[in-house]
Amino acid sequence: MKKKINIIPVENSQISYKTKCAVIDIIRENAVDGKPVKLPNEEELSKRLGVSRNVLRDVLISLEKIGYLTRRRSKGTIANPKIVNATCRLDIEPELFKNIKACGYKVCVETQFLGFVFEPDEILGSNEEGYLSAEKVFYADDVPISYGIDHISSRFTKSIGDNMLQLRTLSHYAFLQKYCNTTMAYSMGHIDVTMAEPWLKESLNLSDNEPVIVIEDEGYNHDHEMVVHSYMYYKKGALDLKFLRKSW
Repeated sequence: MKKKINIIPVENSQISYKTKCAVIDIIRENAVDGKPVKLPNEEELSKRLGVSRNVLRDVLISLEKIGYLTRRRSKGTIANPKIVNATCRLDIEPELFKNIKACGYKVCVETQFLGFVFEPDEILGSNEEGYLSAEKVFYADDVPISYGIDHISSRFTKSIGDNMLQLRTLSHYAFLQKYCNTTMAYSMGHIDVTMAEPWLKESLNLSDNEPVIVIEDEGYNHDHEMVVHSYMYYKKGALDLKFLRKSW
């Protein structure tokens, strides 16, 4: 006899987000040995979740874009629990704090520098009046594993005042939205491996000749204006960094 999938209806508030979480929970709870999970058809799934088919369809499209599931007319909707449960996916979760926490570590962030720098950032452009700089060390179970540097364009920080201090606890993604009246739409990352300079060796407790992974990011808002230029240095082997590649 075919096993009936247990599905809990979704409440009305924040319907899209909650529907997405509910579908992800269904995939996780019904996975067996990491094998693909076939979901009910849209009509049945929307009824059992208590949402419209339009809401559900939008959710399935968004989950398909990030590789959680595939939808084919002849096969239906099939999800891959291994992809759903993957942590440290740089293509969908840019905030390191959340990635460290998702790996089961206790997270701590220590600010090394926070303030305005009145000189151009070569990537943000020579026309800038300067930038707001934040440098932080990220810890996993009290072990330093990453060093982040964010340069936020002065065009978006002119009215923040004392709110600059909120960068001690907020990511630049949240800070831009809450205090700079702009949001991050996407970023272009450049990945490399480099030998750590003395200041980085000291901050991450690196041994001599120990390389680090560095990701240099150019972050843009929805108007395609560059708002932040960042560097993130990762201690080799500290996190299982990954990204998903899909066929067009």
